[in-house]
Amino acid sequence: MSLEKEKSQPLGDFLKSRREKLSPTEAGVPAGYGKRRTPGLRREEVAQLAHVSTTWYTWLEQGRAVTPSRQVLDSISKALRLSESERLHVLHLASLDVPAAVPAPEQVSPDIAKVIGQLPYPAFVATDRTEVLSWNAATCRVICDFPSLAPEDRSIAWLVFNHEPTRQAIVDLEAYAAYTAAVLRGRYDKNLNDLVFRRLIDRLNAASPEFAELWSTHDITEKTVKTMRFHHPQAGLMSFTVNSFSQINGSTNVHCCIYVPLEGTDTADKMAQPLAE
Repeated sequence: MSLEKEKSQPLGDFLKSRREKLSPTEAGVPAGYGKRRTPGLRREEVAQLAHVSTTWYTWLEQGRAVTPSRQVLDSISKALRLSESERLHVLHLASLDVPAAVPAPEQVSPDIAKVIGQLPYPAFVATDRTEVLSWNAATCRVICDFPSLAPEDRSIAWLVFNHEPTRQAIVDLEAYAAYTAAVLRGRYDKNLNDLVFRRLIDRLNAASPEFAELWSTHDITEKTVKTMRFHHPQAGLMSFTVNSFSQINGSTNVHCCIYVPLEGTDTADKMAQPLAE
């Protein structure tokens, strides 16, 4: 595959995945327009809705040498009923508003690590690749004992799909796994030149059929406040809201996650008690 096609193919793959998930009824396409072999819209229907030629749209999905404008991509996004996050993702994939990627740091500064260490609740710093660079004692007590893991396994995505103790502890595993894959897909498609990221995805695809299936959907989402519930071996059910903060010391691909005990639960009281890791 040429370098030019390699860079354009993710955009085509993403558009194809959205087209195949959109029903004619949702898109406003009249019923009875020919017999359909598969669910979703045809390419010519998307082209008609977006006011572009079918040939040109086909080339776009196939990753051929086309240079779509922002206006055309906005029209295609509207035709495919994309969410705002998905529309922005399309622009990112087309390199219309993406700054040059900055490599993720291999470690956090001692000052940030010190701040994380002083927090009473689980908190850690991770990269877009979900690699955990720094964590506090509460994280080890509630989520995972990171020091006991091999460095290459200190990844939230790896834990969610391949670390059985973590998988057993997460109450809503199926939903959280889908969320994790969608967040990772969005970050990966913005860092296509990151060979370390690519090796992580290859490793996850090889090790987890569950991840491979979710990855193939091309679903994306942004990190948002989430509710996480864990089964702790000693404390029982623990519930948290997960708050994420990015732009740590100017780095756009590193973020901090803080797990705050959910109001109305006894999680804060449990955190105040000694918990075995």
